[in-house]
Amino acid sequence: MGFVIVFAIMLVFIYLLILRPQNTQRNKQAEMLGTLKPGDEIITVGGIYGDVVEVHDDRIELEIAEDVHIEVAKRAIAQVVPPDAELSAIEAPEPMDAPEPEPLPQEEAARR
Repeated sequence: MGFVIVFAIMLVFIYLLILRPQNTQRNKQAEMLGTLKPGDEIITVGGIYGDVVEVHDDRIELEIAEDVHIEVAKRAIAQVVPPDAELSAIEAPEPMDAPEPEPLPQEEAARR
C-alpha cells in the first residue's frame, strides 16, 4: 500500500515538473507560429534573422538581406523579434573608450 502512494506521488511530481511545462511551451510555440504574418522579424533556430515575406502551410519565406529570400520550415522559427528590441539595439550608446594602461617599468626602461 505504501508503494502505491509513493508511486502516485512520483507520477504527480513528474507531471508537474516535466510534462505540464512542456505542454505549455509547445502551446506557446504553436500560437506564435499561427500568428506569423508578413512583415514580422523572426529568428530561426540556426540564428538567422529575417523578415517574413510569405507564410505557407509548413514553411516560411524570409528576406534575410535586400533581394535575398530563403525558405525555412515553420518549426525552425525560434522566436519573433519584438519591435521595441530593434529600436533599443539601434539607439544603444557606443561603449566608452577605456584609458590606456600605464607602461610597465621594463617597457619604460627599454624605450630609453
